Amino acid sequence: MYPNPLIYCTCWDPWNSGPRKLIKTPQPPGKTSVGRSKLTPLTPASKEHNYLQSQPTAKPVTTPKVKAQLGKQEESSKSPSEVINVSPGYQLVRNREQILVTLGDEMFNRKKKVEFDILDTVRFSRTGIISDLEEQISQLTAIIEQMNRDHQSAQKLLSNEMDLRCAEMKQNYENMNRELSKAHKLELGELENKYKEALKAEKSAAQEKLEELGKEYKYLKNMFHMYQDSIYDKMEDTWTKRKAEWEKDEKLEREKILLQQKHRIAKKFEIESEEEKRKINASYCAVFENFIREKEVTQPKARQC
Repeated sequence: MYPNPLIYCTCWDPWNSGPRKLIKTPQPPGKTSVGRSKLTPLTPASKEHNYLQSQPTAKPVTTPKVKAQLGKQEESSKSPSEVINVSPGYQLVRNREQILVTLGDEMFNRKKKVEFDILDTVRFSRTGIISDLEEQISQLTAIIEQMNRDHQSAQKLLSNEMDLRCAEMKQNYENMNRELSKAHKLELGELENKYKEALKAEKSAAQEKLEELGKEYKYLKNMFHMYQDSIYDKMEDTWTKRKAEWEKDEKLEREKILLQQKHRIAKKFEIESEEEKRKINASYCAVFENFIREKEVTQPKARQC
């Protein structure tokens, strides 16, 4: 590092006015050392504080007597001195050999007063800021609590409404299912009654036909009684076969008719049951889709709240 011709004292700023202009000093002649210049404090004399700025060869601590001797040496060597009054209580004396700084009590008293004023201002402003922040925090806390209460009340209302809607839909579904079950039982009872009546009518018709055939058989038997002796065996076998075949055919026909009626009635019942099931499923799907749609509509509203 090379010696800097610009020297500035950073410890002096009583009015907080920021850095001052640098004081340019000439280089001391005939110096071979390139070290930094240092400030050497002087012992206080009366009500003054003295600090000495020296070149790389440090100057010893001087008293007022030594300062007078230095002044005499300067006068004897005829080196010009420059006296600068920087501020009240701050005096700067410099020449080619040295720089002398004199600090008085005025500077320190003013500095303390300014520091006290600054501290009072900082404390007052800090107290005001803290009170404002506490008030804002209390207001924000009240707002957040109110928002939480509103959200909880809205959520509770939506939950109660959803419970009521679910209970209502469940009750409607149970009522509809009960009504459909009753209607199905009634229709099934009506179909059974109709089937029984039809079966009874067919049975009576078959019985009448059987009676008629029995009468006819008796009549034919009486007509052919004269031939009974000659063709008894043949006729008996023939009539027995015919009777067996007739009974078999009648039985088959009856079973066929009954099976057809049974299949027709069962098919009709299955078709009606499928239609009822489709209607029930369609109504259930519609109710479930409406419930899902209402749930999807109410959920974003609950989230926004």
